[in-house]
Amino acid sequence: MSEPTETPNKTHCQRDQPAGFLEKIGVHYYQHLTKKTGLDTLETLAIDDLPPDEIMTSLAESLTNFAAIIAFSIGALTTVVSVWFEWKYAGHLSNVLYYSCYTLIIIVMLAIEMTVLFWLGLRTVHGLACLTGHHGMNDDSLADTDTVPNMLARAALEVPDPVIHYLGIDPLKHIPKTQLLFVGVLYKAKVLLSSLLIKFILVRLFGKGSSRLGFQWVAIPVTGIWDAFVMYKVAKEARLRLFGHRLARHIADDIMQPELMDKLSPKAREGAIRAVATTMVLSQNHHPNMLVLLIKMCETFTVKEDSEYDNWTDFLALLNEVTEPERYFILDLLCVSAAFDGHLSKLEREHLPQAFAEHTDVYMSRIEELIAALLNGRLHKAKELCKLDFEAG
Repeated sequence: MSEPTETPNKTHCQRDQPAGFLEKIGVHYYQHLTKKTGLDTLETLAIDDLPPDEIMTSLAESLTNFAAIIAFSIGALTTVVSVWFEWKYAGHLSNVLYYSCYTLIIIVMLAIEMTVLFWLGLRTVHGLACLTGHHGMNDDSLADTDTVPNMLARAALEVPDPVIHYLGIDPLKHIPKTQLLFVGVLYKAKVLLSSLLIKFILVRLFGKGSSRLGFQWVAIPVTGIWDAFVMYKVAKEARLRLFGHRLARHIADDIMQPELMDKLSPKAREGAIRAVATTMVLSQNHHPNMLVLLIKMCETFTVKEDSEYDNWTDFLALLNEVTEPERYFILDLLCVSAAFDGHLSKLEREHLPQAFAEHTDVYMSRIEELIAALLNGRLHKAKELCKLDFEAG
């Protein structure tokens, strides 16, 4: 048996940057909603106590569709003002006065649009959290700067997930720094830029004179459709984060029982940590579901902080150092963790077959099925696919 070593706790989670203004506002409002509804005093429901998948899916879709309709309406209404002004006053005012007023209207309407969309996103995310029985606001295993409200607020406001250092794992080590900078700038500006592009560039690509003025009215439904699409994405990502967090807790609290852990050798326990850590690197993002699962695993198994747990070559070598049932246990965990961020990256598709070997087709199919269950709101089905049973596939 290996000597006991210190197990990392939430104080070892370090963000590169503190929570931004929008995230703090989102967290504060989410906590306000939770306290207002009295849910902060309730315990989180077990997955088995939740309604069947068909009911949960129907309710989640209804909530999402309602939010999308509201988003469409606010996008269309805020665009009507600017389009009406241009249709009414184009060519009737001096250029300086016209463009000054037009710019002011665009800025004010855009501010109203973004504010309402952020509010709607937070309300929708909170509703989905209630639907999934996620009553508790915080998870004691997570860092204070990356609690459940933080994760959901970022989903609602489309704020990028921060770089969080844990066990020395770097999910972005295979991505060029220049690409990271470009993606970061683009992510932060995408909501504003997309709205401006629709309001300014799209309309001006068509026609001149009266025909152009007539076509500008098309910007109204176009903007509404875009805002509805954004709200749909927000709800989809919120469901993914909520379900992923529930499943991570299920794996750690319900599956990782003493009778199961007694079957695992020290090498197999190390392999379990490596399965999650290497998947985080292959996924090439800091999706919170991956971090939650890793922290839950580290709470279950004793680990060394100075080990290179995200080394893929070491992970493949370890698979040959454990028994066959233990290998299947580790591959099950690798399969589950690969699905937790809702998609398979190019690196995952290239590297995972090296670990799955002759069982590649079975495991890859299971990953796709689990991803579909997570994205479609089928929590009970996803729970069934998270089995760790020491058998292939």
